[in-house]
Amino acid sequence: MRFLEELKSLDFYLLFLVFLIQAFGLVAIFSASYDGGVSLLFKKQLVYVLLSWIVILGVSYERVRNLLDYSLYLYLLVLFLLILVMAFGKEVYGAKRWLGFGVFNLQPSELMKPALILLSAHVLAHVRSWKDREILLLVFAYSTAAVITLKQPDLGTAVSYFVPLVAMLFIRGVSIKFFLVSLASLILALPIIWELLKEYQKRRILAVIDPYSDYLGSGYQIIQSVIAVGSGGITGKGFLQGTQAHLMFLPEKHTDFIFSVISEEFGFLGAGALVVAFLLLTVRIAVYLLNPLSLGERLTVVGFLALLFFQTTVNMLMTLGLFPVVGIPLPFVSFGGSAMITFGFIVGILQSIHREYSRESFSLFSENRRT
Repeated sequence: MRFLEELKSLDFYLLFLVFLIQAFGLVAIFSASYDGGVSLLFKKQLVYVLLSWIVILGVSYERVRNLLDYSLYLYLLVLFLLILVMAFGKEVYGAKRWLGFGVFNLQPSELMKPALILLSAHVLAHVRSWKDREILLLVFAYSTAAVITLKQPDLGTAVSYFVPLVAMLFIRGVSIKFFLVSLASLILALPIIWELLKEYQKRRILAVIDPYSDYLGSGYQIIQSVIAVGSGGITGKGFLQGTQAHLMFLPEKHTDFIFSVISEEFGFLGAGALVVAFLLLTVRIAVYLLNPLSLGERLTVVGFLALLFFQTTVNMLMTLGLFPVVGIPLPFVSFGGSAMITFGFIVGILQSIHREYSRESFSLFSENRRT
């Protein structure tokens, strides 16, 4: 009975949206990997989805305040895994980002995203001055994680570490002047940053401006993705009927360009429905901020919201040829166990927040009725 009571306190509206988005992903991956039958990739993704729900339900029973208190240990654990990647990582297409565990590959850089958000929320909620030594801890945490991730190399993931931090600093009360000065400094440093980029990274950026300048190279993915999206029209070509995906024109169709598969086979209506589902999900998470959260919890929600919005927007713009190909997966949709479990962990923390405050609201309601 107690278990059923605990289940009633979950946010089923948010969980339904997550399930709906995952369903989009499963259908798209089934099609993208279809070889005359159910593919191994689809079976793996189905397992990853099931694992994500185990994580969601498991984490939802843990108090967020406890996770914030132990955030440094979580960060150090993930950092240890990142270091292991440098020594024992599995290399795929020239990138060493994964630790192999039999049939399952773990990408610690994905796990680093919520670890940094929790650590940042904990530190920023307790500092009284920007000169406190805890700020140096954050600088060390971010710089170390970013440098190791860039070595893999994985520029997109390294950048995604800092987006939630910016949102959390804004909520923490950092002045607009700081952000403007930082933006101006970044613009001035662009020539130096450009020189530090690898050649393939430079070509990917230039491909957004003119993909046909390197048709068979850096521009190929963007061109094929845009063709797939455009050819879907209003209603799409139909399930399993996407020519770009099934005739092998579209690279990474089950990971980075899964949105292209959805757009081609289900058209503007199908892709639009997925976009609406993501918008509803972000709005639902934003509603959590209306609760009387502690500062650490508020910063945590804002960090997760910023990460979800950033990854979703960048991935979709990437498939439309409006952003460089940076290898950022579409949350809950792209193939991959690490990303699926990472966002499952995030949803589990949000469920924990919802359970705690829904229970408090019920207690207040009961007290009011007695009086």
